[in-house]
Amino acid sequence: MPVVFGYNNIPFEVLPDAFAGFMALPRGSGRTSRFDPRTVRQRYDLAGNSRIHVPLLVDLERRGFLWTDVHLPDDEGYHSVWAHQEDLARIGRDLFTYFSTGRTTLWELAAWHAAARCPEVLVLRRTPRPGDPDELWTYRRGAGEDTVAFASRLVGLRDPDVRRPAEDAGALAGAAVSGKSVFLALVEGDVAPAGAGGSAYRLLPGPVDGCGLEQLSAGDLVAALG
Repeated sequence: MPVVFGYNNIPFEVLPDAFAGFMALPRGSGRTSRFDPRTVRQRYDLAGNSRIHVPLLVDLERRGFLWTDVHLPDDEGYHSVWAHQEDLARIGRDLFTYFSTGRTTLWELAAWHAAARCPEVLVLRRTPRPGDPDELWTYRRGAGEDTVAFASRLVGLRDPDVRRPAEDAGALAGAAVSGKSVFLALVEGDVAPAGAGGSAYRLLPGPVDGCGLEQLSAGDLVAALG
């Protein structure tokens, strides 16, 4: 549970320049303990009359983030994990329980849109164990399979029609989609299909921002469900 402390009890709003974020380290080799500003992701400004901020929880087992944006009450003094350990433990447990029961995820939003828009959906399946190769899964709507059933199969990552090595993703995103209408939902904005129309949601910026697709926000994905 990452925590941002105003160590000596100075509110974030009175600091001349206050922001936070986290580093995105490469998988496998090449990791070091050195700070590299180029790897910082989800940079955000710290503002308001706050001194203790919990931006997110990291689920190491499921390899996901639970965005919380919680500001905790503070007492006068110097702040540390030790001083607030009981409060942090309680808020971490409560938030994990709250966000893990019936909360809609960005994956579910993306899968619903893909199932409703597209007869064929490609999923770059990240393997949960480091060292195992990633795969590219293809889902095709079957004859008589309605949108709800197709979306359910996609959300649950059940019964893909085709499984390929992840290296095939680059080729499939090229000539295979030229001239077609596509919907992209990406964590890293590193897929930029040439010659395709349509729309894209991405969490982190990348080449997709300049490839001509309409850029969607998470709010756009929610609003379109109506």
